[in-house]
Amino acid sequence: MSDTASCDSKSLSESADSESTINPLMKERWTNNISYRQLVMSSCVGICQLWWHPYLHDLRKLLPFLFLYNVFSLLLAYPLFYLELALGVVTKKGVLRCWDLAPIARGVGFAMLGSCLFTTLALGSVGAWCLALFVHSFHSFLPWLHCAASARPACAARHRPLPSDSETPAHSFFFNFVLNLKREGLEGGLGNIVWELAWYYIICWVLIYFVAVKRIYSYSKLVMYKDLTAFFLLLCCGAGAVRLDGAGRMFHDCDWSVLFNGFDIWLEAIEYALLQMSISHGTLIMLGSYCPKERHRLGTTAMLAFGASKISCMISAFVLGATHGALMKDYENSSHLWSGSGSAMILWSEFVARVPGSQFWSALLFFTLFVLSVSSAALLVQTMMSTFTGRSIRKIAWAFHIVVCLLFCFIGTITLCTQGGQYILNFLMYWPVSKPRVPIAAAIAVVVTYVYGQTAFCEDVFFAVGEYPAVFMRVCWALWPPILLTVFVTELGLWPYTGTIAGWLIVLFTVSPIALVILFYSVFKCRVRNIVRDGK
Repeated sequence: MSDTASCDSKSLSESADSESTINPLMKERWTNNISYRQLVMSSCVGICQLWWHPYLHDLRKLLPFLFLYNVFSLLLAYPLFYLELALGVVTKKGVLRCWDLAPIARGVGFAMLGSCLFTTLALGSVGAWCLALFVHSFHSFLPWLHCAASARPACAARHRPLPSDSETPAHSFFFNFVLNLKREGLEGGLGNIVWELAWYYIICWVLIYFVAVKRIYSYSKLVMYKDLTAFFLLLCCGAGAVRLDGAGRMFHDCDWSVLFNGFDIWLEAIEYALLQMSISHGTLIMLGSYCPKERHRLGTTAMLAFGASKISCMISAFVLGATHGALMKDYENSSHLWSGSGSAMILWSEFVARVPGSQFWSALLFFTLFVLSVSSAALLVQTMMSTFTGRSIRKIAWAFHIVVCLLFCFIGTITLCTQGGQYILNFLMYWPVSKPRVPIAAAIAVVVTYVYGQTAFCEDVFFAVGEYPAVFMRVCWALWPPILLTVFVTELGLWPYTGTIAGWLIVLFTVSPIALVILFYSVFKCRVRNIVRDGK
């Protein structure tokens, strides 16, 4: 059996090499391993690491959540990160065609594209928010330093108790003058389009198009600038956060008993770990397919990317948590901070308002977040476009890029750029962006470990880069799939009581290609076997 697997793996490697030579995804351009490593590492330093932190609004749960996140990042996300990257390295194909190694799993590729689609839509909206705050940073003074008389609900001055029907200056400015948010939720519809925000959103997608249309070339030119700027900014913000009065509140208010009060925080930590490492939406497979042919230390690349992701995520979480603690001290134990996508933007605004040279740091911060948003969304667009193969299609790739960007731009303008846009973004992040990652990651590990064969796959990795995956990786690939599937099925069984119908329907729609392809493939294979048997 091992001989057969070995032969199959060798033939797969040879066919992948021959195909990449005849009709490559792109010209060989990597002169050394460092440039390729920088590209992979940069994919894990994006807007999600500095913006999406689910428990910023609740300092009791922030540190326990981050503890679980780091545990699952090491035991779950890192092995799966290596697995997806290696899958691209071995097959040298895109998100859909890489499943030639196990045709019954072709639905996994479609599910990954679905997750990629929703993530791209969400990140484009965040880019518009960052661009809006960047533009407002050039006022004679930061507009969220003081209360506006026209703000509704009322804005409260600092260093006094915060009334129940009022908001902090940064909170009020962001909701009233950037988002023009409907306070009653989605009752009565999405509301009117916020045209200032819509124009920023369109600008984002114009830039995303110009980055994505050049494929990986233009993105790689952003890598050095955005990563160095992001880490420089995080180090400066971390040093400034230590000096905030009330920064230690997240340690004092921490309540570790929340780990035993429910299953939700554990599940969200798993989903968050997968999201922060860019797992289950196909980007890693695409990047793996661009791996240079010479010997490459894939494990070193994965470890460096893991470290870059963890450093950026943890420093930003510490800065935002410290800022929330300082905010609560200013308003005597109250901040009225909402959960969801807007909390990080409000806290970043609060942070730059508290440091010397606030306008400079505000402009630098939100411009960096804007660049991270555009580059992250462009990389996701490139992931979707990498599925279109063939010489004739590549000649008109620019037209496909225009159609894709226009479609995202139109959908985002009429939904995310409205008065109820923040509620839509919260919905996207909580449901189709986060939850499908668990079953998709489990399906990938199941296919490689139990369908194609872990031994054959490891031999393919060795033939591709001269490196055999570590025992730790192989054990995690074998153990985690049944656990992840059990977690997802358990939560799915409780969905009429714990979630919205619309959210679970979209999640099931995203992962449904996995089951549908398995069903159709099994039926077709049975019919072929019956025809062959009857013919005999």
